[in-house]
Amino acid sequence: MVTWGEVLRWRPEPLADLVGVLNDRYNRLIGCANDLRATAMPEGWSGPAANAAAAKAARLADSAEELAAEGAMLRRAAGDVSDAITGVLNGVHEAQSLAAAREFRIDEDGVVTGGPPPVCTADDPDGSVAAADNHRVLSELRDRIREVLRSAEDVDDDFCAVLDRIQTSHVIDPGSGRTDLAAAGNSGWALGALSIPPPPNASPADNAAWWATLSPGQRQVLTKEHPELIGPRDGLPTEARDAANRIRLDQTRAELMNQRDDVRHRMDALRHTAGGDIVLTDRAAYERLKEQWDEISGKLNGVDAIYDRLNHPRPGEPRAYLLMLDASGNGKAVIACGNPDTAADVATYVPGTGSELSKISGDINRSDRMVHAAREAGSSSTAVITWQGYEAPGTLVDAARESYADDGKGKLDSFQEGLRESHVGAPSHNTVIGHSYGTTLVGHAARDGGLNADDLAFVASPGVGADNVSQLHLEGVNQADVGQHVHSTVAAHDMIKVTNVDLAPPLSGQHFDPHGPDPADPGFGGKVFTSDPGTEGPWYEGGLSGAAHSEYWNPNNKALDNLGRIIAGRPTY
Repeated sequence: MVTWGEVLRWRPEPLADLVGVLNDRYNRLIGCANDLRATAMPEGWSGPAANAAAAKAARLADSAEELAAEGAMLRRAAGDVSDAITGVLNGVHEAQSLAAAREFRIDEDGVVTGGPPPVCTADDPDGSVAAADNHRVLSELRDRIREVLRSAEDVDDDFCAVLDRIQTSHVIDPGSGRTDLAAAGNSGWALGALSIPPPPNASPADNAAWWATLSPGQRQVLTKEHPELIGPRDGLPTEARDAANRIRLDQTRAELMNQRDDVRHRMDALRHTAGGDIVLTDRAAYERLKEQWDEISGKLNGVDAIYDRLNHPRPGEPRAYLLMLDASGNGKAVIACGNPDTAADVATYVPGTGSELSKISGDINRSDRMVHAAREAGSSSTAVITWQGYEAPGTLVDAARESYADDGKGKLDSFQEGLRESHVGAPSHNTVIGHSYGTTLVGHAARDGGLNADDLAFVASPGVGADNVSQLHLEGVNQADVGQHVHSTVAAHDMIKVTNVDLAPPLSGQHFDPHGPDPADPGFGGKVFTSDPGTEGPWYEGGLSGAAHSEYWNPNNKALDNLGRIIAGRPTY
């Protein structure tokens, strides 16, 4: 087992030097013996001596092929290990720097000791916030040390396996039909590659620690060859996730187009012309295929909207980054308008009922408007993320269920933790904004374990799964002050204010308030901010309308202005 003290003494330079030596020997072997098999039997020579010479030449050729394969295998492995050690030592350096900055020490066995003394301030009179922060740093150091040692163990095991195979001459099978040394060398080169597995069941902190142990070359290879391992992984840098997900975006578009073409061909097979009219041989089957075609086309529209925002921003819009894409089910995606790793103010926007990949364009537009509003409110740098990372309810009846929030809360919590892990420089001010059922998801995440955010904003909420603000928890915020960090609004004409909707079976007779009281009620205990009243509905609906439910992000709406203020950490009105 590799120890922390041993890793501290690892150096990549000797292996890098070995690569140069092996490369020279390999090229000389290829140059002098490439035609060994072809010249083994001079033309016109026959008899016992000729046969013996041919057999000897064949054995020499087999040995030369094995030697070429072993040399290429060792050359590749030595280069990969040298590269991997550079990455592992980078992880060591990051852990040591963090420990030194926070007054911790790491001993030869990888045990963390020390830490800063407790500090009490006016904002933290009992020192609980400082203690929680110190515990977080201690946990992060232990995660980083564990991941350095895991990566070092993987490198050591992989290199030992390569050396064992070379020592037992099991790189290639002699007489395997290869006709030249170059082919044998190529085989050995491929076999000499190291595996770089990500940690299983990893937390965002584990992911960040693993990424820190990879060299630039390893990161580039993984991003290109396995974008599905990098793109959705919380805790990795935004730039890396975006690069991997852009590859996945192209792959997803191609897959969806192939699926749609297949459905179209099957639809065409059910149609024929009779007497100038189009006749369907099986109308029910055709209608089912048409539904599939529409669903796939909707996802393609969403993919194209993402592509356009990534590659063709409008004047004044920040660069966009794709942090996740999944076309299964109704489709999911996470897009950042601005870089959350470097922004001073970072907001995560969680849409509600009916959100899906086909409709993501509208949600991205809302994020762009919030970036502008935050800038207007004084934010020095802003990133707003459209987090469509859960399976949202599709109908009002579905939205009465808690299951969608419970299924998605862990994903949101992981994403928010990942934003902290990947951020560089001074900690950012992080806000999570929910709309409609999105507030329910956000509320469940804050209620059932704490959400890594500085502020929450609930827009047009059907309830957040809590009776009052004291049941919500934000990491890094003193529980006694949570009410100052929870903001809510609801438009005067928003249909969400209806509390006596007669729901269809199996929920008939239930009120549409299964998720608790409206957080915009003064009795909830949070802060309420102003929004425009929205489009007024007919008198027989009490003036309420569905249109008002979606107008909070309209230009000049007071709600949009206030959301910008919340994101920027400014007072609302």
